[in-house]
Amino acid sequence: MYITLFVISIFSGFLSGFLGLGGAVIMIPLMLTIPPLFNVGNLPMKEIAGLSMLQVFFSTVFGLVIHNKNQFVNKKILLLIGIPLGLFSLLGAYFSKYMQNEFIIVLFLIVVLFSFFLLLTDKKNNDDEKNIEIVNINNKLAIFIGGVIGAVSGIVGTGGGVILIPLMIKVLKIPLRITIGTSLGIIFISAILGALGKIMSFQVNYFFVLPIVIGSLISAPFGAIVSKRVPQKIIKISLLIIIFLSFIQALFKVISIYR
Repeated sequence: MYITLFVISIFSGFLSGFLGLGGAVIMIPLMLTIPPLFNVGNLPMKEIAGLSMLQVFFSTVFGLVIHNKNQFVNKKILLLIGIPLGLFSLLGAYFSKYMQNEFIIVLFLIVVLFSFFLLLTDKKNNDDEKNIEIVNINNKLAIFIGGVIGAVSGIVGTGGGVILIPLMIKVLKIPLRITIGTSLGIIFISAILGALGKIMSFQVNYFFVLPIVIGSLISAPFGAIVSKRVPQKIIKISLLIIIFLSFIQALFKVISIYR
């Protein structure tokens, strides 16, 4: 199980830095399907959500450093969305212990499907050359979006990037690269409080934390470096592919539960 989780974390950590997702949208489906596939164990959804939230925390830290250096992090947007997202993530993570595993998986499935269609219908070519400090957004809408995403992400064990990025691009009209860099900062705030909620509610299996941390440490900064060098069209297509594959994997898990 250690080696399996390490490889999964390497893969999701890279995509976290590359796409600004936090990594949980990859981690959760892979932890649900890969260990049983290789007969190394079968983790319950609540443990997966707890480990996933810790992975999000470490992958966002390492990726954020690079994106901030590349000047793709807007501090105002980070705080407007990040603070309510973090607070509601804490509440969602804590109260998730009272929810059924089946409900958490179905909620994750719905969130992934919604974010996929939101990004798919965005035809606007965002201006990547816009200065990060002069991007104008609706402040009240940004705060509201942060609160809703925080509650959902805390429950399912994600940092919120899977739905946050499409909303930042489609609804708040933020350029793609600034969205990716800033979203990692926002997800980092969410992950701090979300991880605290999982720890306080005893949903973290500490035996498996080490391979998660090491994998993220290695791959997340590399993903952030690659993100700066590739065309934004490639990034957007990659986002769509990852979100769609995550939906398919989660769908199969739901089908297996209700058979």
